[in-house]
Amino acid sequence: MKSLFLKMFLWFCGAMIAIVAITIAGLVLDSPGMLATSWRALGEGAVVAIGRTSVESYERGGQAELARYFSLLAQDAGMRAALLDSHNREVSRLGFSPPPGVLADLRSRPEGELAISRPGIAAVRLRGGGGASYVFAAVLPAREKSTWARTFLGLIILAGGLLCYLLARHISAPVVHLRALTAKVSGGELAVRVTAPSALRRRDEIGGLSRDFNQMASRIETLMKAQQKLLADVSHELRSPITRLSLALGLMRRRGDPDAGGSLARMEREVERLNALIGQLLTLSRLECLSQPPPMEVFDLCALVREIASDADFEAAGLDRGVELAECEPCPVLGARDLIASAIENVVRNAVRYTKPNTRVTVRLARRGGAAVVVVEDEGPGVPEGELVHIFEPFYRVSEARERNTGGSGLGLAITHQVVSLHGGSVSAGNRLSGGLEIRITLPADPDPSLQKPTKRGAFRP
Repeated sequence: MKSLFLKMFLWFCGAMIAIVAITIAGLVLDSPGMLATSWRALGEGAVVAIGRTSVESYERGGQAELARYFSLLAQDAGMRAALLDSHNREVSRLGFSPPPGVLADLRSRPEGELAISRPGIAAVRLRGGGGASYVFAAVLPAREKSTWARTFLGLIILAGGLLCYLLARHISAPVVHLRALTAKVSGGELAVRVTAPSALRRRDEIGGLSRDFNQMASRIETLMKAQQKLLADVSHELRSPITRLSLALGLMRRRGDPDAGGSLARMEREVERLNALIGQLLTLSRLECLSQPPPMEVFDLCALVREIASDADFEAAGLDRGVELAECEPCPVLGARDLIASAIENVVRNAVRYTKPNTRVTVRLARRGGAAVVVVEDEGPGVPEGELVHIFEPFYRVSEARERNTGGSGLGLAITHQVVSLHGGSVSAGNRLSGGLEIRITLPADPDPSLQKPTKRGAFRP
């Protein structure tokens, strides 16, 4: 069966047929009155026959014979009965007479036709052997309460529930599994695949979706690896000509050509920018290609933030700007110190670059439960709301002209995002109400005391 729609349709049809069949069977067995007319006529005829026997007993043996017959009737069939004459007077002396409504109904019925009232009283007009008219009335025995109704209701619920559960399970289980795998892929685990044979062998839409997912994941993984390899290879290849260009500039400066001084200074600045860009590219490439976390140690994040803020404030002074460490709580964290330092430094330097002249960048470090939160605020123009989610993407620029004038490459915040994600944290950006941009870095704090021993460092350098 290759169509999921057809499969669902047939399952629901089967469930409905089963429920209808069980319902009809329960109603028939629990309500004999719904059976064929011949069966109903048989029951009514039995009551009429009992009435004729009562008339014969009365005419043959009088009230004594009638009383004996009614006693046997009550004993054997549980039926209370009475016999009335043509004037509706009781001749059986049992103190029982049918309701007036039944007697009124009998007047419009021919002899021998049974009239039944709602309280379960039946009456019929009969004629005796001598031509006398009688009315036979009886209280029909109460039918025993049947458990068929509850039993079949339970069967209906059980059958419907079981079929619906099996169908829901059949459809939702592979979809839930695919959703979990999709979440892993979106989180960067590109090697995950659908491996369950039961899902891959299916011939419906879900089986096709599973196979398409594997092909898509393989394609994405191949493209990402190719992109990372290309980025790393190009960065490495650019290092050599940049180095040779730096040496050539040094030789030209030694020759002391006064007319070339301005051009040489310009060339040196461009070489430095290229060298910094290549360094950032290599760092980002290494972070994306890490197959396992780098060596980590427990250190005080407050000391690191204080050091970064002090260095940034010294550099910002030459730009008529400043960096202020407004809050710094002691906070031990487990991580690669050099990487975390690079991540926070990128954010602080980015804030210094865009804050207005004669303003200060504010840095805060506080503990919030089991997390260390670093907040960097500037007094710059901020970022349009629609672009806040993109500023951590590689090479993304809010304004091309602004980025080029300030020397930005669009890689600093991307490196920060990779480093923070590698440590199980998060980074977000938002515009301040008073103006400027706020970037918030959250890292896990309060590491396990057993991890206090530093691990080997130097395996990774940004």
